[in-house]
Amino acid sequence: MSAERTATNVQALDIFLNEHRVGTIIRTPGDFNAFSFDPAYRATGGYPILSLSFRAANGGLRKDPRPIAGALPAFFANLLPEDKLRDAMEKHHAGRVRPGNDFDLLAALGADLPGAVRALPGDGPALAPAKPTQTAPKARFSLAGVQMKLSVMKNTGKGGGLTVPLGDGDGEYIAKFPSTAFPAVSENEFANLALAEAIGMEVPERELVTRDQFDGIPEEFETMTEGRVLLLRRFDRGPGGQRIHIKDFAQVFGIPPARKYEGAAYHDIASALSIAISPLAALEFVRRLALSVIMGNGDMHLKNWSLIYPGDGNTPALAPVYDLLSTIPYLPADDLALSLGGERAFKALTSARWKAFANRAKLPEPAVLKAVAETVQAVDAHWWDLPERAVVPGAVLERIDAHVRTMTAVLVG
Repeated sequence: MSAERTATNVQALDIFLNEHRVGTIIRTPGDFNAFSFDPAYRATGGYPILSLSFRAANGGLRKDPRPIAGALPAFFANLLPEDKLRDAMEKHHAGRVRPGNDFDLLAALGADLPGAVRALPGDGPALAPAKPTQTAPKARFSLAGVQMKLSVMKNTGKGGGLTVPLGDGDGEYIAKFPSTAFPAVSENEFANLALAEAIGMEVPERELVTRDQFDGIPEEFETMTEGRVLLLRRFDRGPGGQRIHIKDFAQVFGIPPARKYEGAAYHDIASALSIAISPLAALEFVRRLALSVIMGNGDMHLKNWSLIYPGDGNTPALAPVYDLLSTIPYLPADDLALSLGGERAFKALTSARWKAFANRAKLPEPAVLKAVAETVQAVDAHWWDLPERAVVPGAVLERIDAHVRTMTAVLVG
């Protein structure tokens, strides 16, 4: 964004998917936000694909959505950070972004959003004259979710280290910082990702790093917590800064972030995968879901499952698994984020629930039960001797192990 324009006086945002201009969001009087597709993009039938939520039953694009008061259409709202990370980003852009204003925040962060979408100031008139200003470069990345995490880059040359890109820089990694509420959450997720990889699932590259490896983090993003940081290579960024389109299932279903725990059930995700990709992709989802059940992950909501569009951006695939961790050590009474066969309680997920899930997802019962059984066997074969267990503190590991034993008996039974 040029020095003459701030997020608060931008009235139009042009939406790009890599180099393809797909549409525009206009801020109208009364703070309504209206999204419309570009006629040239509409003429293509909607390719490359922005989101399945915009596609009609006949395969073309739906009519432009109605303007929304004080909020963005769900697809774009899901590109923005939430909770503490959003608060920190709004403070970082204080004076340029009004608290709670989605359009302002998208205007400020739109050049570095998840995946290949960009939202750049368009040619609409400014709401008010803006005086030229000279300000220091700002962090302007966006990562969905509530955990304090930063898009970072590795410094090259002497000293190395990790830093937050400012101005036009792009991050290649996501750094997930420790939490005072959830001890050893970085080590917990690190071990869960290692287990997923050991049993044949696609996971991002990862490592545990220390706080002293970071430099130049703006004070708004500083946390006072101690512990190691989980560093993940971004799978939505390719060689040379290539942007790879991704979208989470809140975006796929057109559900706003506030409803990520209730807007759909797991069978809806499986059914969408079966239709958009293949039944085999849906069964891979079942395996990942079974892993989450066994390990006690109660936070696999709609935004923690994604499609990825490699290559020409027209053919979706199931994105690598992410946000794998055991929530049970911190929330002993936790249950599933979404409904599985009409149930959320872990201990209730017997074969009857998986059969109900299979029927609702229109998947063969035997194939679903086989995927669950094979995942149980794979976890039992790898978890107990997994080298990465060593990084998890004993108290946290004991609670995970107890849940694994309990759920192995439930799922095998």
